[in-house]
Amino acid sequence: MKTICIAVILLFFSNIISSQTFTVTKNDSTIMTEYNDGKLWAYRNADNFVVGLTCYEEKDNYGKYYQAQILIRNLGDSAVTFCPENVSAYLERRNDTMELEVYTNEEFQKKIKRTQTWAMILTGVSAGLNASSAAYSTSYSTTYSPSGYAYTTVTRHYDANAAYQANLASTNQMIALGKMMDNDRKVKEQGYLKKTTIYPNEAIIGYMNIKKKKGDVLTVNIPIQQYVYSFSWLVKAKKKA
Repeated sequence: MKTICIAVILLFFSNIISSQTFTVTKNDSTIMTEYNDGKLWAYRNADNFVVGLTCYEEKDNYGKYYQAQILIRNLGDSAVTFCPENVSAYLERRNDTMELEVYTNEEFQKKIKRTQTWAMILTGVSAGLNASSAAYSTSYSTTYSPSGYAYTTVTRHYDANAAYQANLASTNQMIALGKMMDNDRKVKEQGYLKKTTIYPNEAIIGYMNIKKKKGDVLTVNIPIQQYVYSFSWLVKAKKKA
């Protein structure tokens, strides 16, 4: 995440499901808005930095989030380190304001791993039961007594080779699932904002996930040095006609 071409990087964010609406205070000369590839971006130009943000709702296998995509450009003459753990978010709901969890890359990776661990456990149990049942077969035989009554005998057979093949298939399934999950974590990590030093005339861009709750206005605060770049978005769900 060093020097970047903004127009190209914006194309990276392709899995967004719904956009929000930016709110701006009148006579705020630090703010500018524009649409880029159909997405509304808001920018604040202040204190030798341009900070841009667009906000959407995101849903994947690991939950629902507000996804904040953030651009930071250094217009000053000294390097500054951006620390994602300092980003905060607040949600206004009726007459109440609550702080929402903003996941750092490390925190979001832990969340993914927790979900994947439970999925692996459930898959392992299911695969083990299937492998166990595959090793046995059942046969039925009917005999008749001299008086003409029929008797059915049920016999369970154990097949060692079938057990081996079933366990091998189960192991391969778990290995394949583990590789898929590992790749999914790597994909989620690409583009996620991490601690980065921004040098003069350089910019970084990436995203951060915010725990989603129902509310009216979401405010994202991005502190850089002594200045806090604040963005407010209307996130209230629209009523169906």
